[in-house]
Amino acid sequence: MKKLLIIAFTPLSLYPSCDINAQKLVKSYPETILKCQNNRIILKNGKSFIYDDGKKKTFSQLLNSPDIEDMFKFAYPKGQTGSLPKNYDPGRIRFEPLFKELYGHSPLEVKTNLVNIPWFGQSIKVTAKNGVADALKGVYRDLKTLPPSYRKYLYPIGGTFKWRYIAGTKRLSVHSFGAAIDINVKYSAYWRWSKGAYRYRNQIPKEIVEIFERHGFIWGGKWYHYDTMHFEYRPELLK
Repeated sequence: MKKLLIIAFTPLSLYPSCDINAQKLVKSYPETILKCQNNRIILKNGKSFIYDDGKKKTFSQLLNSPDIEDMFKFAYPKGQTGSLPKNYDPGRIRFEPLFKELYGHSPLEVKTNLVNIPWFGQSIKVTAKNGVADALKGVYRDLKTLPPSYRKYLYPIGGTFKWRYIAGTKRLSVHSFGAAIDINVKYSAYWRWSKGAYRYRNQIPKEIVEIFERHGFIWGGKWYHYDTMHFEYRPELLK
């Protein structure tokens, strides 16, 4: 009598290296990402990246040589304000090759996808790729419902698109991809501006932060290395 060979198949969603965070990433950028399979993030253009390299990393290595899975190292605390534990920087870990696939590999490539949107009497440029412009339009619509006293924090803006490195690093800023906005610098705080001992500072009202988060933008004020003017489109961290 022949023996019956039974093979059990594990659903992709349960595959250890295609975890719930990988699925959040796929759902957040359907314009670019096709799926996660066999520990790889597979793009619609046929390219793919290893999701989890399995390496344990120092904080410096997380910033400078992460894999995609490392981007979820620190959970983003929606609704929470105030200082965070040392080096707790949810969203500052970015796998740059993926961002280039999402938005463009060069200033020229990014610029071809920039569109103008209104912003409190200004016209600002952000990318239309992967829903960024539509999301920021939603932010603007909701911000306009706040009392007029909030508007001093929102304009004039510090900037949107600019192809540049993050200060003191060789890592591209998310501003390089047209997927970030700095609001009014006058009411903002940045950890590199601190004089002497480290101390968290913030003036941005939570109502502004909550509106940005509702539309898929994380806030740099929830980083130990705080940057309270900064918001960037990272819906995968807010799902």
